[in-house]
Amino acid sequence: MNKESFEKLIQNRPPDIQAKGVVLYNSVSMSAQAYQKEPLAGKLKDWQASEAALNDFIRSIDQQNADDPRLGTIADVLAYLKAEGWRVTKTSLYRHQKEGKFVPRDNGTYRQNDIDKYARVWLKQQSTGKRISERIDELQRKKLEQELQNLEIENRRKNFNFEKDQGKYVPKEMMEIELATRAGILDAGLKHWIQSHTAEWIRVVNGDMKKIGELINILNRTLDEHINTYASVREYQVIIDAEEEETEMEMEN
Repeated sequence: MNKESFEKLIQNRPPDIQAKGVVLYNSVSMSAQAYQKEPLAGKLKDWQASEAALNDFIRSIDQQNADDPRLGTIADVLAYLKAEGWRVTKTSLYRHQKEGKFVPRDNGTYRQNDIDKYARVWLKQQSTGKRISERIDELQRKKLEQELQNLEIENRRKNFNFEKDQGKYVPKEMMEIELATRAGILDAGLKHWIQSHTAEWIRVVNGDMKKIGELINILNRTLDEHINTYASVREYQVIIDAEEEETEMEMEN
């Protein structure tokens, strides 16, 4: 690792860690120069040992960066927040830093975890335009509304079952039978109505075309009387002729 890369690696670390890194890096450089001047086994061993120590140090820093990533400056914080989808400006970020809503660590760097916490509390998301707390409140409200709707549906279902048990509703099958029965009654009634009133209608007009108006009036009046009888609430007894039923079944087959 060259010097520039190494300095970048330790720049966000505490001062004591930076100092240790500089000592290890310089040790490798000095032991390498010593071996080049006197290529002795002892000096080679020192060089290899200093390199091993530096590599261990670099691995530990890489692990620390992975476990506890740092942001070196306010500009780094701003870039990070925008990349993470937060709505923030440079002006508001500096103001929040002065207000103590997020603060640097001892070495002047900012822990990424601290910045994440700050954003969740104080910033709005670019995608929704709302803070996470507002989003949670909205989700909670929608959840409560859905629960209320479910309760209303459940109450309506219970009321329906209660009224059904009280006999306020007729099963669909029974309703269809009732309608079919009423249709049969209406058909038979209309036929009977025609047969029983034909003679009266003939007498009214006496073959006179000029009396068509009278015929229409009497037909409407008697039809209304018959329909009103059919529409009234009453019980009917329907008798099915067995011979007719057998004949109809034979025709269907």
